[in-house]
Amino acid sequence: MNDLQDLHELYTDEEVMRYWSTAPHSQLQQTEDTLRFMIYGEYNGRCDFVIDYAPPSTAPKLIGKLGIWDGHEIGFMLARPFWGKGHMKEAMAELLRDFWQREDMKAQDEIVADVDPRNGACIGLLKSFGFKETGYREKTWETHLGWCDSLDLKLERPKD
Repeated sequence: MNDLQDLHELYTDEEVMRYWSTAPHSQLQQTEDTLRFMIYGEYNGRCDFVIDYAPPSTAPKLIGKLGIWDGHEIGFMLARPFWGKGHMKEAMAELLRDFWQREDMKAQDEIVADVDPRNGACIGLLKSFGFKETGYREKTWETHLGWCDSLDLKLERPKD
């Protein structure tokens, strides 16, 4: 649980959590429960990861997380000081490369994303990896923002 405090910083940041499916965490226990689920979940070390950043002569710090849940749905978040600096793009490139090469994921033909249409940065990042829009649904999530719509995107398995 060494990453608990760093992860809690992410989950309590209103800007980071703006388009997440839950409200920002108000208690450390919420983040601890999330971290336990990550550690002991079936996708830990396979498709669910934290992103560490370690400048020279500095201990690594957790700055984000990303993963592919239920074997096909991608999600991610990054600490605000690291937005727009290429860290998520680098992490996502590694995640996607690894995902498509995993023997236990060979049956997966696609990765999907359910994105709040107001989250332009997320949509832009996904499209930069080849995700295509496949649909738009209204009032799919009731969150701390009220009812939110969903823009559905899909990335098909690359042809070998």
